Parts: sequence; structure tokens; C-alpha cells
Amino acid sequence: MLIRFALRDGTIFAVALALWWLLAARSAGGDFVADFAGWVTGLLLAVCAYLAHEWSHYLGAVAMGSRVSVGTNLASGFLFRFEAEGNSLAQFVVMSLAGFVATALALAVFYTQLPDAWLASRVARGGAVFLAFLGLTLELPLLLYGLAIRGVPRQVAV
Repeated sequence: MLIRFALRDGTIFAVALALWWLLAARSAGGDFVADFAGWVTGLLLAVCAYLAHEWSHYLGAVAMGSRVSVGTNLASGFLFRFEAEGNSLAQFVVMSLAGFVATALALAVFYTQLPDAWLASRVARGGAVFLAFLGLTLELPLLLYGLAIRGVPRQVAV
């Protein structure tokens, strides 16, 4: 199933990059086509940032030898489930931080490499900032809780 997730996400990345290459510069205009091109390409780039975040969580978990179960639903945005039982605090911390690193890298790339004048850039940046906000409000408290109790929170498995 992991290969199917990789193919799904690789296809999303390829489509996003192709559309960015074809349409993003068009979003510098002021008509409805420019707005549409900006929203579509910007949102797709934000989706790529989310997927990179999730894959980084997974790769961090696997690199630490964590017990994980790969998802079974390709329609889901969640790639895997980190097992609360049988994993150490260190494995949990690395898995958690890996996602934050990917989000930080996406923000850095979006803010330093994308043209300011394009709506597509601003939509992609807004999406990445929103994802960072979700990470800080949903994931960081769980990480801090795990550090406070010196163990893997059971909520990780939810």
C-alpha cells in the first residue's frame, strides 16, 4: 500500500509542478483567468507542502525503527498511524520533529524562491502558513505533552 501512496503523492507533485510551470506566471495578471490560475496552482503547491510534512513524519518514524502501520485508504490525507504502544519517547520526538522540519523548509522555499507578484505564490504561502498554524496548535501540544509525561501520548494513535 505504501507504493500506492507514493504513486498518488508523486502524481500530485508532478501535476502541481507542471501546472506551476504552465500557469503560475499567468497569476500576475488582474483578470479572472489570472485569479483562477493563481488559486489552482497555489493550492496545489500548499497540498505538496502538506504531503511533504506527512511523508517527513513517516520517514522520521521509519528512520528511528518505530512501529507504524501504513494507511489503507488512498482518499485519506494520512499516510500512516504511529503506534503509541511499543514506541519510545525518542522515536515519537523524532517522528514529530521531522514533520516540523518539512513545514519549515516549505515555508523557507515559498518565501525565498517564489515571485512576490504572483497570486499563486501568495496562495501557496498562505496555505503553508495555515499548515504551520495547524502544526503549532494541533501537533506541538501533543509533543510537549509527551515530553512532560516522558512517554508517547496515547492520543497519537487516534
